[in-house]
Amino acid sequence: MVALSCIDSRTPVELIFDLGMGDIFSIRIAGNITSRKVLASAEYGCAVAGAKLMLVIGHTRCGAVSAAVKFLGSRLTAAEATGCQHLDAIVNEIQRSADGMTSQLSSEPSSTEALAIVDAVARENVLRVVKEIRQQSRTLDGLVQDRRIAIVGAMYDVVTGGIEFLVENGLGETE
Repeated sequence: MVALSCIDSRTPVELIFDLGMGDIFSIRIAGNITSRKVLASAEYGCAVAGAKLMLVIGHTRCGAVSAAVKFLGSRLTAAEATGCQHLDAIVNEIQRSADGMTSQLSSEPSSTEALAIVDAVARENVLRVVKEIRQQSRTLDGLVQDRRIAIVGAMYDVVTGGIEFLVENGLGETE
């Protein structure tokens, strides 16, 4: 298995799935987003090393997603607010998953509502990344078309430890 997950220490895929040494190719990046380097790693894991599953796993209460939501519509960039020179690259990528949720952010949401918004954006982010992997990698898309691998999204709940697999129906909607 190739797993694309977040760097959050609460989400070690090896432990979540009770995997041992050598059982997984783990790619970790804040917000479980994709890039050319992420795609190269996933392509190697699947096309060369023979992994049959690529799992994109997001999680609840994600700090990277929280930052993306916080800076949506803000006058400051994430880099300006945090001093992290390259953080905008991640925040901007995740914000693409919040398009339909900007109306929910116009007022001051309660902490419960804010968590729900962050979790909804995290879920959309997983679905978007799964689609982008296939759009951006002919190698991985070809392996899916040949039924040699599957690319699946999932959400891990950091509070309960539960995992929800996100399966799209033919209409591009999750079931």
